[in-house]
Amino acid sequence: MVKLKARGILYVFIATFVLGFALVPFCYAQGEAQGGTKELEQPGPVPGETETLAPEQVAMPTVNINTTFFSKYVWRGFELSKDSFVMFPQVTVTYKGFSVRWWGDVDTDYFGSPDGTQMWEQDYIAYYSNSYKKLNYTVGYIYYHTKAKALADNQEVWVSLGLSNWFNPTLSVWRDIMRGDSWYYNFAVSHSFPIPKDRFGLCRDWSFDIGTWVSYLYQHDYTRGDVNYSTWHDGNIWCDIKIPLTDKCSIAPTFQYSYPMTKHSRTAIEGASFEGDKANYAYGGLILDYNF
Repeated sequence: MVKLKARGILYVFIATFVLGFALVPFCYAQGEAQGGTKELEQPGPVPGETETLAPEQVAMPTVNINTTFFSKYVWRGFELSKDSFVMFPQVTVTYKGFSVRWWGDVDTDYFGSPDGTQMWEQDYIAYYSNSYKKLNYTVGYIYYHTKAKALADNQEVWVSLGLSNWFNPTLSVWRDIMRGDSWYYNFAVSHSFPIPKDRFGLCRDWSFDIGTWVSYLYQHDYTRGDVNYSTWHDGNIWCDIKIPLTDKCSIAPTFQYSYPMTKHSRTAIEGASFEGDKANYAYGGLILDYNF
């Protein structure tokens, strides 16, 4: 039965990549349509006439719809799905730096209880992002709601600071405000390598993106079990290829590798896994992104 599940997951995983690359010709069709349209030259003002100033454009909220298809759900190094295909739909509305987001986890065959296809998790997020010169920052709040029997709901606040340069270093800190004294520190670097359309005969510029992060988790008398845990926790290496289909829509095949950073974190991550014996995870999928 496990072999059949694993084989089914492999087929679905391969199908997502085939679907992604099958959509690429649509990009070329869009490019041809746009390339065949020429802008008309606008006449200048007639001498002696007063030029009418165009009205200022009113800032409008933007909407982003994103869906990720993954072979596994791993969160901060912990295994949250097994032998199933997962989908992460999300909707984000942004206005003048303020954003609200709904994020979901749809598990096609949850390994634990209750089993079967279900919306296992829903998160509600609000945050503000801005930048000053090369410094960018975000402050936010997140409410987690899951179907876990224990610790089903939780709340955190977080802040992140980053620099816009070749490595894009970013330090983020999450603080639990519902269940106890818990801090999660994450330091990440990333870089995007352009894939020029002219050099490779593409209709739009692609990019190859790669990054990694390390984290430290501190918990003191956390939850009812009075958990005390303090160590370098999980690391992650990831990469993807962003393929624009239109000016507003893109796909990105992606791969990630998650690993524990110390013996202590390995013991904790293995103990929390579904079968109590794994702490290293390789997984991947496809990201679909659309902006209104």
